Formats: sequence, C-alpha cells, structure tokens
Amino acid sequence: MGKDILRGERLEPIEYNVLKYISSIDEDEILFEPVKQINIAHIIALSEAGAIEERVAEKIISAIKGVDRFSKDEGFEDVHMLLEKKVMDIVGEDGGYMNLGKSRNDQVSTALRIVLRKKILDLILLLVDFMETLLDRAIESREKVMPAYTHLQTAQTITFAYWLLSYNDMLRRDVERLFENYFRTNLCPMGAAACAGTTVKIDRLEVAESLGFNTIVENAIDAVSSRDFMLEHMFILSSISLTLSRMCEDINFLANNDVGVFDVPDRFSSTSSAMPQKKNSVVTETARAYCGIVVGNFVGAMMLYKALPSSYNLDLQEMTPKVWETYNIVYDTVTAMKELVENLGFNEERGYEILVKNFSNAMELAEKIVLDYRIPFRRAHHIVGAYVKKCFEKRLSPLSREAYEVFCEKVGDEVIKCPSYEEYVNIMDPRTSIFNKKIAGGPNPENVMKMIHDRREQNKVFKKLALDEISRIEGVLLKLNLYDFMVSGGERR
Repeated sequence: MGKDILRGERLEPIEYNVLKYISSIDEDEILFEPVKQINIAHIIALSEAGAIEERVAEKIISAIKGVDRFSKDEGFEDVHMLLEKKVMDIVGEDGGYMNLGKSRNDQVSTALRIVLRKKILDLILLLVDFMETLLDRAIESREKVMPAYTHLQTAQTITFAYWLLSYNDMLRRDVERLFENYFRTNLCPMGAAACAGTTVKIDRLEVAESLGFNTIVENAIDAVSSRDFMLEHMFILSSISLTLSRMCEDINFLANNDVGVFDVPDRFSSTSSAMPQKKNSVVTETARAYCGIVVGNFVGAMMLYKALPSSYNLDLQEMTPKVWETYNIVYDTVTAMKELVENLGFNEERGYEILVKNFSNAMELAEKIVLDYRIPFRRAHHIVGAYVKKCFEKRLSPLSREAYEVFCEKVGDEVIKCPSYEEYVNIMDPRTSIFNKKIAGGPNPENVMKMIHDRREQNKVFKKLALDEISRIEGVLLKLNLYDFMVSGGERR
C-alpha cells in the first residue's frame, strides 16, 4: 500500500493480523459509492467555505470520480482510508484536504444512512407489490369459505379472501413503520466530525440537502454514535419476518394431508429421499427458519449496542453486516412468499366440509337464541353446547333434519317456538352464514370488497410516496455528480 496515511508518525505500523481483525474492508463495498458522494459534497462545502481553493476542489472531485472500482487492498482499515489514499495517488498531497472538517465517524454514519434509506424504499415497494398479490387473490375468493382456527381447533367461518386480508393488514402496518423509519434515517450527520463538530465553517444544511437528506442530525455526539435508526429497521424486519413465519405456519398446517384446504404447488415443494409419496412445503419451512436468524440478528445487534459509552466506538462496525444480512433475508423471503401466494392452491370443498363437520357456526346459533328470545348469552351457550355434544355423539351433520330436531329439543324449555328449519340452516350453513355478519370488518363479501378497495387506494399512496422519494434523491445525486462543471465561482445550481 505504501505509506500509511492514517498512522503517519504517531503510531508504529500495525500488525497485519490486528489489521485483518479490526478491518471492515470486506463488508465496505456497499458503502463505496455513498462514500464517494459524501466526499464530493464535503469538498464542495470546503470550497464554498473558503477552506480550500477551487482548483484544489476540482482536482479532488475529478480524482474521486476517477476511482471507479472498489478493491479490497491489503493494508486498509476501511473504505474511507482506501478512497483517500487512491485520491492522493492521483492528485498528490492536495488529496490530504479530503478529511479537513470531517471524520470517519460522521462519514460512516452518513454512508450507512444513504444505503439504508434506499433499501427501505425498495422494501416498501416490494411489500406493496406483495400486498397487491394478496388483494388480487382476495378479489376472486370473497365467497370461498374456509375455517378460522383458535388453539388449532376449528373455530368460525371465514373466507380465503378474509384470511388473505388479515396478512395484508399486518404487512401494511410494517409499511407504515418503514416510512417512519425512513424519515428518521434520512438525516445527515456530516459536519459532526469526530464527536464535537469542526472549526471549518461548513454549511451543514447545504451538505445535507446536496446528498438528498431532509435535514441534519444536530448534536454531534448523537450524529456519530447513534444507530437507533438501524435497530429500528431491524425491529421492523423482525416484525415482517414474524408475520411471514406465521403465514408459513398457516400454510403448512392447512396444506397438511389431513387438512387439505391449501395446496402448495410442486415447484415450491420437495419430496423425500426415502418416501416416494411425500410432498414437503420446503419454501415455507425455510422461511420459518430464517425468521429465527432475523430475530437473532436483531437481538445480537441490541446486545452489541447496549453498553457502549457515548460517541463513537468501533464496536458499532460489527452491527452493520448484521443489518445487511437481515435485510437480504427478509427481502428474499418476501419475494419467495409473493410467488408462493400467487400460485397457492385452495380447495373450497374441503374447507366447507371441515366447517360443517365441526359445527363452525355454533356461536352464531347461540347469538340467534339470545337476539330472538332474550335469553342471556351464557345460558344460550350452554344450550348450544349440549346440542353440539349430542350431535357429535350421534354423528349428525349440523345441516341435517335430525340435528335440527336435537336443537329444538334442547331449546324447547327456553323458548316458545323453535326457529324454522330454513332459519336454522341459514345460520348453520357456512356458505350462507358469512352474509349474516354485517359488522364492520367482518367476513361478509360486501365488507371484504370494501376493504380490498380501501387497501388498494392505500397501496397507491404508499407506492407514490416511495417512488417520488426515490426520484427526488436520484435527481439530487445526479446534480451533485455534475457539479464539476460548476465549481468555478462556487455557485450551486
């Protein structure tokens, strides 16, 4: 590498094994372009502050742009020193002005924010795309009944559309969290220097705006040492992963041979090396496993952060790879689950069979007694419970006349007249009962259609916000990249 521009005459040469141990160069490639952008913005700010001559600024900016390839050269602690040394190799000692008024501390925090903000917006767009897939499947499934479960026991009648909407709404909250995380991430630490600012009269707000940030992180200690924006992002990634893991568990259960409501397509499945009859849902199992890695990385990052004194510590360096790994896992999992849901098979007849066999509308029958005959709900609950028990003992279908007669027998002492058989079937038949639930947010197909429409409109807003922000930042950074034609005179255009 030649002379160590960082250690100079202050320290003896570092041991190679020590350098290798502390170096982040293997993980720094993702920061290469942002670090170049930051240095260009900083050199412009130094020139405008009169701290360096314009001709020097032009030379340095030209050299920065000329370093177009990231290389993991031996002897560099990180991307920051690599870039500075490569610029000095091109322009000589004038390249040494690059670090005037800044530190690796504010620079790395800024670079991390530049990378993360783009990743946040990309993930928002992917999640919106996934939610649109859920809504597309829901539109066609508004009247396709299936069981909802509590304690893994058949509970009540819902529809496939209603199940899909439940996961749409869980993910929607994560999209909202990502937008909040984005606005806390898109703040600029530059000008904080090591931990207490600089005597160079840099316009911090102009630097922030030239890099596409909304404003600055004002306090220098906070600017260089806080990684709560990354921890917040890891929490959101964990939340997304937990939701997807639960979806996978639903799919695994409902696609089980003994349940058979869902069918996972062959191209998302594998088979046994020994049992030829097997079809295993390996995508959902892998996604469920990855959730543990995601949450583990989040916990690991918090433990890394928990005992750090204020201002910058090199411990923070070890958090960054965990963030990128976690992001990549979640991004890939969302992509895989989107494709799976698009192609997930649904057996409505099997869903209907399970609902009927397990008296899934017993609660609605109890409510009918209460509302028609003003019997306290707990008493109605006991009546219907006794009716269900006797029907199970006699192996009766709830839609049969025999089951109806058992019901009338059980309510006979409590009411003047038993509901008609037609009324009874209207309640107990899962396909008709969903139309009886007109409460807001219920599985009634009309309600579901309204919810789908509302979610689609919200998705349009999410998508526009993300795309507009991506376009804005790209425009700002393009303007920064063209600045070498406008340095003379020091005027921003």
